[in-house]
Amino acid sequence: MVPVLAGAGAAALHLKLLRSEPLANATLTVSPVQVKLWFTQRPELAVTSIRLTSGRDAQVVERALAPLARATAADAPITAPVGAALAPGHYEVRWRTMARDGHVLNGVIPFDVGRTPTVR
Repeated sequence: MVPVLAGAGAAALHLKLLRSEPLANATLTVSPVQVKLWFTQRPELAVTSIRLTSGRDAQVVERALAPLARATAADAPITAPVGAALAPGHYEVRWRTMARDGHVLNGVIPFDVGRTPTVR
């Protein structure tokens, strides 16, 4: 009889972010055209949100990126258009999604456009 480890396999089944474009802490020379997020599972697109924030003049500017899209391939990323070109500065992609099992996941991806990165 093989023992079953309850905690070890369960964590591997949860939805996780694999990678993103832009990459976390990247310094881009030009504004991104879109944001791409790859996950370990297909998240529920209907409950996924991606927001872009920036700090300008001591205030936070935030906007939702839409429409979100995903190709039919199992490993296809969720994509969101950025819209107008971003001015040089510090930005954060704030995302939230959910797996079919109801597991909610969110995160923040900081990046800079056209300047030396800020100290974090």
